[in-house]
Amino acid sequence: MIKREVTIRAIINRLTVGILFGILCGITLFVTSRHFVNQEVTPKWFGLITGIGMAGIIAGIFHCNLYIPLKSVWIPIFLCCSLIVLRDCFVSGFNYQLMIQAVCLLLLFFLLQQMTVILPVKYILGITVILTAILACYGVWDYPGLYLSAKHVRLTGSFDNPAGFTAALVCVLPCTFYFFRNTPRTVKYVALLIAVLLFSVIVLSQARAAIIAGFAVILCYLLCGNYSGIKWKNWMKILLVCIIAASMTGLYFLKKDSADGRIPIWQSTWDMIRDKPLTGHGYGTFNAKYMLYQAEYFETHPDSKYADLADNVLHPFNEYLLVWAEHGIIGIACIALLCFLLIRRYFREPSYIKFIALLSLLSLAILSCFSYPFKYPFTWVIAFLNIALICLLGKVSSCRIVNMTRAGLVSIAISFLPTGVSLMKSEIRWNTVAKQSLAGRTGEVLPEYGKLYKYLGRNGLFLYNHAAELHEVKEYAKSLSVFERCVRYYNDMDVQMLLADNHRELCQYDEAEKHLKLAASMCPGRFMPLYELTELYTATGRTDEARTLAQQIVDKKVKIPSATVHAIKQKMRELIDREEGITVPASESRTDVEPINKTQPGQGHLLENETPKELLPP
Repeated sequence: MIKREVTIRAIINRLTVGILFGILCGITLFVTSRHFVNQEVTPKWFGLITGIGMAGIIAGIFHCNLYIPLKSVWIPIFLCCSLIVLRDCFVSGFNYQLMIQAVCLLLLFFLLQQMTVILPVKYILGITVILTAILACYGVWDYPGLYLSAKHVRLTGSFDNPAGFTAALVCVLPCTFYFFRNTPRTVKYVALLIAVLLFSVIVLSQARAAIIAGFAVILCYLLCGNYSGIKWKNWMKILLVCIIAASMTGLYFLKKDSADGRIPIWQSTWDMIRDKPLTGHGYGTFNAKYMLYQAEYFETHPDSKYADLADNVLHPFNEYLLVWAEHGIIGIACIALLCFLLIRRYFREPSYIKFIALLSLLSLAILSCFSYPFKYPFTWVIAFLNIALICLLGKVSSCRIVNMTRAGLVSIAISFLPTGVSLMKSEIRWNTVAKQSLAGRTGEVLPEYGKLYKYLGRNGLFLYNHAAELHEVKEYAKSLSVFERCVRYYNDMDVQMLLADNHRELCQYDEAEKHLKLAASMCPGRFMPLYELTELYTATGRTDEARTLAQQIVDKKVKIPSATVHAIKQKMRELIDREEGITVPASESRTDVEPINKTQPGQGHLLENETPKELLPP
């Protein structure tokens, strides 16, 4: 009877863990909501926060076999998260969002450690593979490029960007390899079919970083004869490597301009790193400082062939450079220590599942060299799952969690939920206010921004949106005051453009000129800063400078043709002709599109072909 009760309890535990793990994966893969500013990414994060809080409560109350593994990377991860939060508190004050993210990730790793012990690996990986296969099918089904000839349509699935969609597919691709061994033939065929599906969708997305990562993990698996069961001769290995290398080289020429555009970004990020190589600039400072370095780079390299490729940048397209820029050598050392501990753990007790986990981590490591996979919560789930699989299999030294510690876990989870819910409500309210403002109710909703500062006062895009609203109602001085805070967390060409507008309305023309020149240096390929600067010179009687700049705009190469750019060029030709005394017929001087998009409620500037700021990912 006792044995039967134990068996029933074990089945219930496994079923509970399986459901909780499936919910965490499902939330981070599929959840979207129009109630948030970023409807694809933000709901996934808040869904993960809620799921972790509930899972922590359930684990602390109902499971008695919780433990802390002594030979694990738990302590280094805990110390890294704690140091980041404490440093930010001392430098910039308490940050709700950072604290929530740190606690969320620590609880996620702790819970995944427990799950890998309670639930057999085949079920954990099976749930992951099946849900990811559904995501791949959904992405293809919802892909307009299959039946439309739109040139710029991208395959994104339930994500905001192919980077997040393909990151989910490529990090799960090695998990399908687990079912190639010691499983029934039917399971092997299904696993192979899913592997082909995942890689095919990755290729269809044209995400070069994900394709390279996929090629790399497939190559590593095939060449490892001990696990793949394939016996390779030397010439076969060389041929396979050459074929894959040639394929990867071809990816560069698939989108050559996009690939070349990474070079000035990495160079400017390196300049940022060189200023503070040891300690870094601090958490979240890339968005505040990077564009200043990019402007300086193009000011010192005015003839750079990359100038026309420059744009607003929110990420260096390299996770390691981002860590180095924000956290210095200390952050890079933490990553190196984590890699060392994982590799040492693998070689002490090598196994097939650990090999699969390493391949999955390898895919993320390669992806991190060219993209931003850790912007998305599902990537963190898979990364921590792989770390837990490497650390917790085999002989495990551990200590049971006593009742007081279990009570602490429940307390943290319970206190963690209300804060996360409050932050989520603030994000939803911001989205509502922004939409009401776009509908022309700016004056009515403006007081709401002050109420949201407690949770969103360090969100750069929120501050930009608030400053744009104040500009719209002609509160230029107050808008500048908000911008003083905004540039601590977010600063790009659009911020500089709106700053210039505020100063111009206050007749502070020297300041306006300074900001417009900085905006033009940040993105030399853009027309709008130069156009605004020409208008400023014309309005202040500096006609010679205006004519020179107008000629520069007329001669400027167009990167992406648009009606707005055409209208700007047309108006600059009219200005030049007027200065030269040439009369332009009225029928020829008319343009169908106004050359400048003035500030709309809640938008700030709409620059050339851009999306309103509050609709961009935070």
